[in-house]
Amino acid sequence: MLELLITAGIGAVFWLVLRRAKWPVPKSTQADRQTLMAYEACESLFVNAPEQALFTALLRHKQPGFHVMAKVRLEDILRVKRAIKDTRLRWQYRGRIKSRHVDFIICDGRGRVIYAIELDGRSHLDDEAKMVDGFKDAIFQHAGINLLRTKTGTDFNRFAQTLWKNTEAESMFNLDN
Repeated sequence: MLELLITAGIGAVFWLVLRRAKWPVPKSTQADRQTLMAYEACESLFVNAPEQALFTALLRHKQPGFHVMAKVRLEDILRVKRAIKDTRLRWQYRGRIKSRHVDFIICDGRGRVIYAIELDGRSHLDDEAKMVDGFKDAIFQHAGINLLRTKTGTDFNRFAQTLWKNTEAESMFNLDN
């Protein structure tokens, strides 16, 4: 009799697991006035003087046919592979990148990312930041996108000149792609 109850209990648990609700996709809601009033424009896209200086240097030495974009979300550059069908897993992977960004990207006229650029200052020194930086380095390498890092205090003009020289050479090499 005890064996029958144990078997029935295991069967019931198994049935409940199979019948459980699937992972729901988060839903958007209409914003009320209080929510809308909680936002204001930032004074600048750049949070510090080194970011502004690097952006200015990148534009100063920019080659024709390329574009510099700032504060680009990782989710605009990378995506979860379509082959991953498990909805819960897709949302988990998406969650790792959706609120992160790179400081700058260089792209061609077709929108193909040539380089992503991170400007590393004091905020990149703690253990949490190092972990995030390592994650970014790894996923960009895996995706085949060059992620360049430069430190505050670098000669940004020299960095930009070298970058654009390399970008021009790479684009001439990859004309068929």
